[in-house]
Amino acid sequence: MLKIRITAILLIMSGMLSINAQNGSLRGVVIDKDDHQPIPFATIAVTQEQGIIVTGGTSDNDGNFHIRSLVPGTYNVIVSFIGFRSDTITKLNITKQSPDINLGNIAIAASGISIDEVEISTMASTVVSKIDRRSYRPEDFQTAKGGTAVDILNKIPSVSVSSDGEVSVRGTTDFMVYLNGKPTQLDPSVLLAQISADAIEGIEVITVPGAKYDAQGKGGIINITTKTSGLQGLTIMANSLAGGAPWGNITDTYSGYNLNDNRYGGNVNLLYSKDKFSAYGGLSYSMRNVNGMRTGDARILDSTGTVYKHMVASGERPEWYENYSANAGFTYKLSARSELSSAYYFGSRTEGRSAFYVYNVFFADQDKNTIAGIPRDDHWIYNPNTDNRYGTFHTFNLDYNYRPDPSSELSVSFLYELSGLSRILDNYDYDFDKTNDTPGALLEHFNQTDDTPLNAYQLFLDYEKEFDGGHTIGIGFQPQFFSIDGSFSYDTLGIMSNEMGDYSSLENSIDLSRNIYAGYVNYEGNWDKLSVIAGLRLEYTDQLMHIDNPDYFTIFNRATQSEYTVQQLDWFPVLHAAYDLGKDKITMAASRRISRPPIKNMAPFLYRRHHEVYVVGDPGLKPEYVTTAELSYEKKFGKHKLLLTGFYRAVDNAVFRVNTVYYDEMVLIRSYTNSGESQSLGAELNSNFELGSKAKFFLGGSLYNYRISGDVFGYQEDNSSTNWNVKGVLNIIPSKQLRWSTDFDIQSATVTAQGSNAMFYFLNTALTYSPPAIERWNFTFKVLDILGSNEKGLDTRAFNAAGEQIFYQETLYLRYGPIAELSLSYSFNSGGKFQKKRESTFGDSEF
Repeated sequence: MLKIRITAILLIMSGMLSINAQNGSLRGVVIDKDDHQPIPFATIAVTQEQGIIVTGGTSDNDGNFHIRSLVPGTYNVIVSFIGFRSDTITKLNITKQSPDINLGNIAIAASGISIDEVEISTMASTVVSKIDRRSYRPEDFQTAKGGTAVDILNKIPSVSVSSDGEVSVRGTTDFMVYLNGKPTQLDPSVLLAQISADAIEGIEVITVPGAKYDAQGKGGIINITTKTSGLQGLTIMANSLAGGAPWGNITDTYSGYNLNDNRYGGNVNLLYSKDKFSAYGGLSYSMRNVNGMRTGDARILDSTGTVYKHMVASGERPEWYENYSANAGFTYKLSARSELSSAYYFGSRTEGRSAFYVYNVFFADQDKNTIAGIPRDDHWIYNPNTDNRYGTFHTFNLDYNYRPDPSSELSVSFLYELSGLSRILDNYDYDFDKTNDTPGALLEHFNQTDDTPLNAYQLFLDYEKEFDGGHTIGIGFQPQFFSIDGSFSYDTLGIMSNEMGDYSSLENSIDLSRNIYAGYVNYEGNWDKLSVIAGLRLEYTDQLMHIDNPDYFTIFNRATQSEYTVQQLDWFPVLHAAYDLGKDKITMAASRRISRPPIKNMAPFLYRRHHEVYVVGDPGLKPEYVTTAELSYEKKFGKHKLLLTGFYRAVDNAVFRVNTVYYDEMVLIRSYTNSGESQSLGAELNSNFELGSKAKFFLGGSLYNYRISGDVFGYQEDNSSTNWNVKGVLNIIPSKQLRWSTDFDIQSATVTAQGSNAMFYFLNTALTYSPPAIERWNFTFKVLDILGSNEKGLDTRAFNAAGEQIFYQETLYLRYGPIAELSLSYSFNSGGKFQKKRESTFGDSEF
């Protein structure tokens, strides 16, 4: 329920060293040829022979750009901005004697045509690599249009999305989400499911974040940049979507419950820019119903070790996800040196699932054969249950940037988040008459609820100073104050009295405060062809978790407590290096990070999820520590590009989801505990291919060995698998009005701490049409899950300390497909010619 990812950013930081000692540089100012006003965010591309782009950047709010770290040689500069004619400056010679070239004012003229008339003569890469991150273009993932950030991320090689929407980076669901450069408190999968894909301008995957960023998260950081600025004047962007899988509509035979497998929604964004001021606002709504079913086969060995209790289940399993949000913000340029921006965001999310399972319960041997002298006791149980989670969240941020001189910058930011989180779980057991196929008398009724409001405050103080030779030093202090109060109610209906019983021993409440004080220092430098970024981050954690009822239910053989405290100072070094080989480049990176457990895994609240499963948290969880290293080689040939990255990740004090048997009721019970360690060693591929002038193909994937080892209830687990995934996106653009996109995703099977997950594959396609007769409108028709392969298979087993298997379960989740969707997009700008794009940032809260 509380899927809260505590992004601790509170430390004693020292500084951020950024030394950019460069061989040469190009600088200039991009201006409008007509009115001589600066053009912010113009694209600067630096090329060499055969038009190969070697580096680039964008102009700032005053139209200034400064491209550093250029080795001696001859370069061309291409300056472009949408709605303007590009300008190319050729044969710029950088030598050791004359390393710095100032191009002065570069005036570009408005094209005098609308956006729809602009013809793209070269194709942008789907992925662009930098020394510390990979940047991806959302426009290339057309099958995500009308969807969410999750739909886009599912196309990226280092990111995986399970069939139930859980997002992971290189095999771990523990990563940070930054929204417009700011950390958030929500569980990543929950937050990403709320961000409209149509509102996203760019996605960055940072697997080895620098010292300036939060050290939380095994998988690094995903930074989502949204469209918070527009062209001069008023810009309106509207999108709508409708679709579904009507062939997947279901009606539960026994309860009469029915759910149509459909989805619909829309969003509208307003962007306004004029001179020094820009503002934005937006509304978004989406409703997505997903129908499916589940089959399961579980067996539990009784405490005598002589007979198994079998529970064979199947039934419908519908899910629903409803989101709506509103946001508004502004940016105002106070002077040539300072800027003020602010934003507010509100979101509401409801997600839930029902399960209508019929269980065949009986006692037999491991292979379901009757044991002589032991009654089989074959009976049936109907288990309808519903799990709803609700969240409302508010975020407000205020940012101030000041440049005392062209070589230094001070940034001050304040972020406040308030969330209301709750959950209601209703679980029934009925006797079931298999002969007449009808439910009978009510046997049990479990009801659990919780309510957990969240408050978080964050302050960011960052200062950077560039010295002669291009060296930059930065320091920062980033305290964070996080608190959450949680209350939990557990009730079971008394069948004879028809009243909820007294289960006060299982009811509880928690009060958690987690304060983190963070400080960092970072250095960037360049020697000839070698570039380096090195940094150190310190984080001091001051955490107290108070539990009202210290006699809470636990499955671990240790004393329970009323308070759990963490007071410790951790250090996190980070190093990036890149070596320029001309057309090619080698980069490496290494860091140490931390993973503090989310509250949902710590709260000692006992949930009865299904007929055969209990779940409870462990307040004694400790942080995990992560060591990551990468080595990358980038190869360019013509207009094509390959990026191969070798990576290693080791997790110490690893937290596993563990399962054992609750013999009092002969059911499964699971929790979380620090059990051992995990390691990942392998390689990842990102590649861009231009297939003539009308098509391009992005291909990515990874291959790695994944190993988990540790002590689970006295049994030594040691599991490993060779994991791989392959992803591709083909874009064919025969004309300005027509675009066809197809993507695929194949993920291999993988081991878990106590079992494995099965292979998974997916295929989607989309056709986008912009009618010439209807200006500013786009129509996209999509077919998702073409092969109807949205299945999630998994198996789980548990052993006792003697090595005897006491539990085994096979489960298959199937979500119905294929799914057809139609989305409509409309855009309008009142400013005449297109110019002067301005940007601002806003924060988002966490679920």
